[in-house]
Amino acid sequence: MQILTGKAIMEQIVAGRLCFYRRPAAQVQMYTQGDWRQELNRFHRAQQTAIQELNTLYHRALNQVGEGVASIFLIHGMLLEDHDYVETVRGLINGQSVTAEYAVQMAEISFAAAFTAMDNPYMRARAVDIRDISQRVLRALMGGRQILLMDEPAILVADEYLPSEVMDFDQRRLLGLITRKGSLDSHTAMLVRAYHIPAIVEVPLSPRCEGRLALMDGYTGNVYIDPEREQLELLRELYQANGRPKSLSGVY
Repeated sequence: MQILTGKAIMEQIVAGRLCFYRRPAAQVQMYTQGDWRQELNRFHRAQQTAIQELNTLYHRALNQVGEGVASIFLIHGMLLEDHDYVETVRGLINGQSVTAEYAVQMAEISFAAAFTAMDNPYMRARAVDIRDISQRVLRALMGGRQILLMDEPAILVADEYLPSEVMDFDQRRLLGLITRKGSLDSHTAMLVRAYHIPAIVEVPLSPRCEGRLALMDGYTGNVYIDPEREQLELLRELYQANGRPKSLSGVY
């Protein structure tokens, strides 16, 4: 049995098999073969499509978890209309004759890096929001949609999750979330708390753990790889004795 430690978002205990989520990387063309004005129009159409989608997510979250958390998607809409962000994309398209997709990718990298370099943890966490809105515009440009498919109940593992991805999780099969990076200050963490999804961030999990059994202890932040039945029972008795709430599900 291997024990790894991270930072827990929710005080819950779950057990299940680990499934690594690998977000597909968009393959984009750098230079446009047509008029730069056409690329600019494509960007603005995709921008408006993304804003409409975010408005839909806002109303869905509003009905499910309330205004405080739902406002995340209003913030995303404002980021998509931010003057500096938009002018960065426009400047690349106009000045370098690149495609709308390439310009959005470059704006994502630039703005996310700027937030990541900030001293304030809350501001550093905004880098995930930039990645989220940029990926949404890219999907609108390329005609795709991000869908998280799970064949069976599992604990999902990734470097990080984008806030809007939380809205696409199949709650019937999702046992918990583990990230190798992530932040307790992110909007993703806010959504995870609101939807009561067991989650632990900053866990140095190797891809070699794909498909192995894991036990998430949301009280300590420990993740047990290939846990023994005795370990599960010990935790169950410990938290029952202390009167703490628990959620035990999975393989035993």
